[in-house]
Amino acid sequence: MALSAKRRAMEDSSGTTMTNTFKHNLVEQVCSFIRSNTSRDVSLSALERHLGVNRFTIQKTFKEVMGISPRKYAEERRILMLKRNLKDNQPIPKAIYKAGYNSQSWLYGGSDSKLGMSPSTYRNGGRGSSIRYLTSSCILGYILLAETDRGVCSLSLADSEDVLVQSLIKEYPNAEIERSEKVRKSLDSVLKYLEGQSLDLPVDVRGTDFQRRVWVALQTIPYGETRSYHDVAKMIGKPSAVRAVANACASNPVPLIIPCHRVVRKDGGIGGYGMGIERKEYLLRMERSNSKRR
Repeated sequence: MALSAKRRAMEDSSGTTMTNTFKHNLVEQVCSFIRSNTSRDVSLSALERHLGVNRFTIQKTFKEVMGISPRKYAEERRILMLKRNLKDNQPIPKAIYKAGYNSQSWLYGGSDSKLGMSPSTYRNGGRGSSIRYLTSSCILGYILLAETDRGVCSLSLADSEDVLVQSLIKEYPNAEIERSEKVRKSLDSVLKYLEGQSLDLPVDVRGTDFQRRVWVALQTIPYGETRSYHDVAKMIGKPSAVRAVANACASNPVPLIIPCHRVVRKDGGIGGYGMGIERKEYLLRMERSNSKRR
């Protein structure tokens, strides 16, 4: 259903201001259209035709709410589709074409592939990549820390050591993943953090531009303090991108080091946490208690 009539009804007397409800409804419809048409035309012109809303309004509203443009969002969806295609052992040209592109050049916008490796390496389960890891029991169950030569690439907690290891190799089953004492120092630093010490380790993580901005902002939240998702959105200059901030927190591959547990709801509620609410509650209590002694 076209949104233009509804939009006009929700504009104020100046004809420029939309309600938050309408903004979020518009963004949800844009996301739905892109998810359903990843391999087709999802340009602003196509969105304008489908939704009946001016393309400039779509662009401005989407960036305000999500923190990224519709084009960027579509690109991330295409990368997810490409990953699925490659894991299905489709030939690389076919996998890329079915993801909505006619060449491999779009994958390389900088020094690194958007996949973190070449398409052939990714399709081969990360063959040629080297990841070292260790696990340990801890006060919150079991912990796994994995590193590349650049820094920590994965950090996770669970009730089972096997779950942690299987999760690590699931993405890249053919990578050179080995248990190694070379990461003992980093793991010990995390274990000491869980006992009340500070934590500062180099990381090797990949994400969208928006995710990286959120992760950098999270690292500025002082030990023992919290910020709301809305606070973080304002910190990165996107005050309406609260939902996108929450998604970036949930996508954080190295929690504790990038302290997404320090982000709570605006009303003071604890909010969500990928490794479990009880673990988030422990981390916040532990930090508050130890910050008073510093």
